Amino acid sequence: MIDKASGAMPSEIVDAASAFSLDDLCNACHVEVEWVAELAQHGIIEPAGRTRSEWKFSSLSVVRVAKAKRLERDLGLNAAGIALVLELLREVEGLRTRLSVLQEMNADVPDETA
Repeated sequence: MIDKASGAMPSEIVDAASAFSLDDLCNACHVEVEWVAELAQHGIIEPAGRTRSEWKFSSLSVVRVAKAKRLERDLGLNAAGIALVLELLREVEGLRTRLSVLQEMNADVPDETA
């Protein structure tokens, strides 16, 4: 349910060691099994196990499926588009981290022009 005042989705803390079955993941994220299978096919999530009945998902998968669902809903993206956007977002975050480190390193270097 969305908080109409803020537009925010409620959140819940998920144990990092949790393992979710395919049905658990689908129920938690309110998505269909075939859609999750398509996300797995595109590498958006990585199930452990050989067959769908054996698939187990980490809590990170729950977060990724929720992001994927928002991208599908808000931007009308298919699984390939979602995979691309998530990869670009991961790349941007990595670049921001590197920039932050470089800025901290620069702050420690005395200004020799003064």
